[in-house]
Amino acid sequence: MFDSLTFEKFCKYFDNEEICIRILYSSRWPTGFRCPRCDHAHAYTIRTRRLPLYECGSCRLQTSLIAGTIFEGSRTPLRLWFQAIFLHALPGGISAIRLASIIGTTYKTAWLICHKIRHAMTEADNHKKLTGLVHINWGQYGAPYNPTVYLHPQEHILIIGASISDKGELTHVKINQVPEEHLNSCSIIPWGKTTFIKHHVDPKATEIIAELKKFRSHKLKPLKLLNNKVNQWINHTFRGIGPKHLQAYLNQYAYQFNVKVRDLAPFENLFQLCAITTTLTYPSLIREKNTRRMSRAWSEYRAKRAQLAS
Repeated sequence: MFDSLTFEKFCKYFDNEEICIRILYSSRWPTGFRCPRCDHAHAYTIRTRRLPLYECGSCRLQTSLIAGTIFEGSRTPLRLWFQAIFLHALPGGISAIRLASIIGTTYKTAWLICHKIRHAMTEADNHKKLTGLVHINWGQYGAPYNPTVYLHPQEHILIIGASISDKGELTHVKINQVPEEHLNSCSIIPWGKTTFIKHHVDPKATEIIAELKKFRSHKLKPLKLLNNKVNQWINHTFRGIGPKHLQAYLNQYAYQFNVKVRDLAPFENLFQLCAITTTLTYPSLIREKNTRRMSRAWSEYRAKRAQLAS
């Protein structure tokens, strides 16, 4: 229904909080309110706050409309959240800078909204594994900076996996940033492949074809093309991404690819996910990781370059 609307018409439809509240309520409780504590079906509505509270008629637990969703704790009006989700559901997505200018928030708020929506995409795709005929291959984000075998700190090795149809088409994809402990220079160690298969491939998969070297097999060419498209998308839409949050953007690309292949309604599917996915907090999002790793990587890279030059 909403996916056929232009952004302008979408904004006119969701031009006040009341209609957003009704849509969110029906997404959270499609068969009617259910108390998260005792599963009672009746609640009293308390409207003394910006968003309603629902007090269970049995145990008296008060439940916020946005509790247990990605909107929890947010002061941003629901209509702006709806606009952000609509823009993220479009092919290609949107950067935080553009989102901030369109919905009229600060960059920090828009950036956090984007990551919370990506969190919902990630949680959804984590539950679906690759099945049937599965191809797995080496990938890379960031063009090589040098011809040596040493990995530049701004080169990021990926594992790309996909379910393959009888026609040789990709029907479901997974794209993972390879952790440092699964790398030997620019190569992925066997344990890296084993870990990927354990977490992302159905044990009942009929066949797994894996090659963890640079794309050489003609049979795995679709994965090479997918890797190129991922690089183009990140660089064009976001002007490049560092290692700390790279996985979130890879998850977004994979989610949007899978939604398109399955011919799902992009906005309605994404909004439903946002309504049932617990929030990602700002402290957990900005918690420093990879900082020491990147510092060490730069030191090792410079030392190796100096050794080659001597």
